[in-house]
Amino acid sequence: MRDKEPMNDVPTDDPACSADTERTAANRARTPADQRFWKWTALGLGVLALAKGIRLPNSWSYTQAQLDYSAGFIRRGFFGATLGHLLQLNLYGHFATVSSVLLLLLMAALAWLALSSRLAERTPPGELLAVYASSYSVSYLAHVNGYFDIVLALLCVGPLFIRRTGWRLAAAACATVVGILIHEQFFFAFLPVLIVSVLFAAATATSSAERMRVWAGAALLLLLGVGMILYFARHSAISAVQNDELRQSIASRADGTLNTEVFKGERLTPEEGFGIMKQVWRRKTYVPAQVESLLMFAPTAAVLSWATFFLLRGWMPGKYRRIYVGVLIATLAPLRLNLLGWDLCRWYELLSLNAFLMLVLVSRLIGGEPVHLPVRLRRACLLVTMLNMATGGGMMDQRHIRPFPFMRSQNAAAITTTAEVSAAGAAHM
Repeated sequence: MRDKEPMNDVPTDDPACSADTERTAANRARTPADQRFWKWTALGLGVLALAKGIRLPNSWSYTQAQLDYSAGFIRRGFFGATLGHLLQLNLYGHFATVSSVLLLLLMAALAWLALSSRLAERTPPGELLAVYASSYSVSYLAHVNGYFDIVLALLCVGPLFIRRTGWRLAAAACATVVGILIHEQFFFAFLPVLIVSVLFAAATATSSAERMRVWAGAALLLLLGVGMILYFARHSAISAVQNDELRQSIASRADGTLNTEVFKGERLTPEEGFGIMKQVWRRKTYVPAQVESLLMFAPTAAVLSWATFFLLRGWMPGKYRRIYVGVLIATLAPLRLNLLGWDLCRWYELLSLNAFLMLVLVSRLIGGEPVHLPVRLRRACLLVTMLNMATGGGMMDQRHIRPFPFMRSQNAAAITTTAEVSAAGAAHM
């Protein structure tokens, strides 16, 4: 067994013990200053990460936000039928403003959740804050400004602020209904996070009856999501006539450029969607793109999930392995979207986000003494933070993100199209 450390208030004449006591006292005195340093560092790195990826919404996100129920019930029409009409998002200026506000609101909600969970105090001095703030996930969230990913993430974060399990379950049910009506992506990426957040109460339940109620609530939440997805799979595809009516209705009131591919997607059945994905899987670039996405997003997710493991082990020594299985399922859930959509970097970006949400949720629930992370994990935090700030790559719409976006050398311009490649080759011959 490990020997107990001498108490600070016990006098001793041993010089070695006195030195250890003084060193421990100095470390405790330094901790608040170190925590402030890492909080401000995380804020600065978060601003830089946002600056790397921020842009105005593109035509796809603008068009998708216009979908409503004017031609009948369709999937992904709830946002346009409610906020779209209320805030006049048919005007591109309004849409860009609202989208940017929602993005900043999501960043503020994540920061508030981390602070209220006392993550820096639970894992002093707080390097984990900098790991996610500097991550390429934050840059990619800024890049998808205008997409439903932002709204769905906000719907997922909201219930995590609620401490009482019953109220959190009710909020999660409301978020599930609204989220799936906005986009079925909520079911695959975010519903597992809400289910696991409810199931944490089963691990701390004091009676079998209370535990059964928690499991029943989580099961009902899952059934709610599955039922809505099955309904959409059978009834959400619209006819060619409805599609034309919808397109004409939106075109008559929109003042921005519409992307016609969005309307084609509304006519796809699940079988046709899987057929398209099979073609995507056969591309020679598909596997290299998966590897590139792993290199950009997996280090952040791995470090955050590793830290969650240590928090759980300190919180529930006898149950942490079983609970951690649920954490991993919720963290990895967005990768299922590789079966349904080809914007694979978006799914890896949500992988990092879910890993962060699981970490702050556990930190929010545990209480007790701080958990001192192993030295190797703290070193990994620093390495991943540096890697994050040096990460750049291709994003949607043929855009490339450079690690330092404020340096725009003409000679370093990214070549993105076949015509540009040919022109560049001819210029150097």
